[in-house]
Amino acid sequence: MSLLYLVRHGQADRLGKNYDQLTEHGWKQAKLLGEYFKSQRIEFDSVYTGTLNRQKQTAQGIIESFSKDIFCIPEPVENSAWDEFDSKMWLGLAAKIRHANDNFAKLYESYKKAWEEGKEETRDYFQELIQIVLNDWVHGVWDPVEPYTFKEYVEKVSFGPKEIPNDVKSTLVVSSSTPIAIMMGLSCKMQPVEFPVFMKSITNSSLSIFRRENGHWEPVSWNNTPHLQNPDLVTLV
Repeated sequence: MSLLYLVRHGQADRLGKNYDQLTEHGWKQAKLLGEYFKSQRIEFDSVYTGTLNRQKQTAQGIIESFSKDIFCIPEPVENSAWDEFDSKMWLGLAAKIRHANDNFAKLYESYKKAWEEGKEETRDYFQELIQIVLNDWVHGVWDPVEPYTFKEYVEKVSFGPKEIPNDVKSTLVVSSSTPIAIMMGLSCKMQPVEFPVFMKSITNSSLSIFRRENGHWEPVSWNNTPHLQNPDLVTLV
């Protein structure tokens, strides 16, 4: 039996000025998760991340918790299959939707203004926009899109779990919300258009566990944060 511990990255820049860097809050979430793994005597035979800084930094925070007590943990291996979707996709689709939907266009302008002024509302506007964009992407409304359709992206993500060697017992992967949602959908053998149900609720540094049985990854637990005992440490964006 092989177990996969799939983690979403810690909180990144909430205002979107540099979303590929962890905040101080995000670093704390990662280090607390490392401490939790140690307290539960969970060790890893292999570690993977995507290629994004926020994913690699989260893995670093987890690993530091092990390293300071001289626990043995493998160096992370980067695999782009675990990357979040390319921002070119959402920006390209947003441009197309703006020309067809006046309400979306107004919301997008509000988002741009808030982003330029560094306001807290930036994240709220983005969450509204991205749900509309993701819905159109998942349903192929504007296909073909660059750099990939949703179907092509699902195929890309599916290679991540397939590339985990069969002879390892315990693997840590640090990824992002969309690949994690896809992993959950694939493991439940759902249709791709149903995957977005998981995309809205994946919290920063949350832990989902999967078990490999007969070559298929089965869900064991989903989107848990046992390391964040203080509710103020639980964040979604």
